[in-house]
Amino acid sequence: MKQFLSLAALLAYGAYAQDVIAPFWEALNNLEPAGINDLYTDLNLPDTMKKFGPFPVTWESSDTLFLGHDGRIKGRFVGENKEVTLTATLYDNANSTPRAEKRDFKVSIHGFEPYSNYLFVYFPANNNENIYYALSNDGYNFTPMNDGKRVVAADTVSVKKGLRDPHVMRGPDGWFYMVNTDMKSAEGWSSNRGMVLMKSRDLVHWKHSTVHFPDKYKGKNFANVTRVWAPETIWDENHVNKDGSKGRPLVYYSLLTNDGTISYDQVFFNYANEDFTDLEGDPVHFFDRGKSTIDMDIVYNPVDKLYHAFYKNEGDGGICKVQAQTLTSADGTKGPTWYKRSNALQQTTEAVEGAGVFKLINQNTWVLMYDCYNNGHYQFTSSTDLETFKFVQNTEMKGAFTPRHGTVIPLTAQETAALMKAFPTKDFEPRVIDIPDSVGVCDGKKVVAPCSGTKIIPYVKIGDGEWNETTDVKVKKGATVTMGPHPWDGKIWQWEGPDKFKSTTRENTLKNVDGSKSGYYTVTYTNETGCKSVAKIKMIVDDPDKPYIEDTITTNIGSRKMHENRKDLRLKRAPVYFDLLGNRLKGKPKNGMFVVR
Repeated sequence: MKQFLSLAALLAYGAYAQDVIAPFWEALNNLEPAGINDLYTDLNLPDTMKKFGPFPVTWESSDTLFLGHDGRIKGRFVGENKEVTLTATLYDNANSTPRAEKRDFKVSIHGFEPYSNYLFVYFPANNNENIYYALSNDGYNFTPMNDGKRVVAADTVSVKKGLRDPHVMRGPDGWFYMVNTDMKSAEGWSSNRGMVLMKSRDLVHWKHSTVHFPDKYKGKNFANVTRVWAPETIWDENHVNKDGSKGRPLVYYSLLTNDGTISYDQVFFNYANEDFTDLEGDPVHFFDRGKSTIDMDIVYNPVDKLYHAFYKNEGDGGICKVQAQTLTSADGTKGPTWYKRSNALQQTTEAVEGAGVFKLINQNTWVLMYDCYNNGHYQFTSSTDLETFKFVQNTEMKGAFTPRHGTVIPLTAQETAALMKAFPTKDFEPRVIDIPDSVGVCDGKKVVAPCSGTKIIPYVKIGDGEWNETTDVKVKKGATVTMGPHPWDGKIWQWEGPDKFKSTTRENTLKNVDGSKSGYYTVTYTNETGCKSVAKIKMIVDDPDKPYIEDTITTNIGSRKMHENRKDLRLKRAPVYFDLLGNRLKGKPKNGMFVVR
């Protein structure tokens, strides 16, 4: 005999489904934490979905060496991401039959980037088409290298005796790849016929070769080029080489011919050959907007897993962007499907070109810079999503630093030191960020702490004297002492010291000091990634009325006696209670349903 629900029961169930079941599934679908495709900072994991229930939520990490159950990053690989599974369990306790649903999320923890500084590679002027370098600690403010002289002479490497638009890429194979427009603008804007390919291990010594299109493509329309503009490279990790290995530089650039076959500037690409001395095959059409399109710059964003291509609307002005899911299609024989063309992205009404995009070190922040070529300066903007950009600053023109269309790449502290040895750089003190301490090993690779503080260099001067790098200062009573540690461009400082001394500025001056000012001054610097570093400066004032007495009380935890008696010295800790869902309780519950940790 079949049983049928009454109308009242059906209505009640419908109300239950609408009020409880539907919100439960909506809550489940809204669990995904932000940024998990390329995680830089700790996750803020909810313990309940209040908007939809409330429904309690617990979280579990598959590898707590990298990610805690609470969403805090515990460790990173160096230079590569680590994928961890984060499992969310959503509980519905609103009816007589409690239930729970689990959902897994793949979290890619961003690898620690072992870089400290930035290198800007550029050419300075239309009457000086050579390659120059400049260094920066923050990616915005640069100091020219080599005492303001060129580092690569165009007449030694190019056909036209001119190098413009340098683009440098750090390859995963340990090489630096540079491509340049082979052109001398004094001969006219349609006078170049090729590009210069360069390759280096150290950014000091370069191997070079030229690709001259009239010779390479003789008998084809590509021999009739009048412009081969602004070449760049990007590493295609999916390109299959002849030996079965993967990975090759893809070179893209704008072409224009005088035979009508390419009637306006369009972007084409080739793969470089194995030793980066030539281009393989014929140019393949990559992108154009139906009008002249030049100065394309492509970056890959792991957060949205998309390629973002920035370019100049030649003739119309402005910098726009398109995106694609792949770098090429049809096994690298065709360009990808580009879509979602943006509006103009520059934060100025000035004429701009030469878009360059790079990511700040160990930050999910991108910089879009461009050459304001009519007004003689660069402009820097920033974005966290490569969609919306905000103005940061214009360059400050100083002597030799007049950058035109160039590239910025990150450097390790060792690379910076080697470059400064080869190309002397006055008035620049490089920031040093050490690789964090090791916290374990995974798959035979070192796992390091989540972040590393910037090295503090303790500078002190007495009166009007010179700055000295020291952590130990002895002065006479009545002296004036100034402490000004570096990095000089650091923003977040915190001081504590004797006689209730506190400060949040980098540089501090103590006047007419006496013995009350003797002791340790502790300075904490928080860098742009949120990592802290600490230094102590000891100052002793020679004051007979207030002599300094060193605090000699120490705790030798490692002594044998302490080790033998550790049970007696251990502090007794009160138990902490959790319910069965993992939520911490204020005290011991009366019903006995709890877990003690």
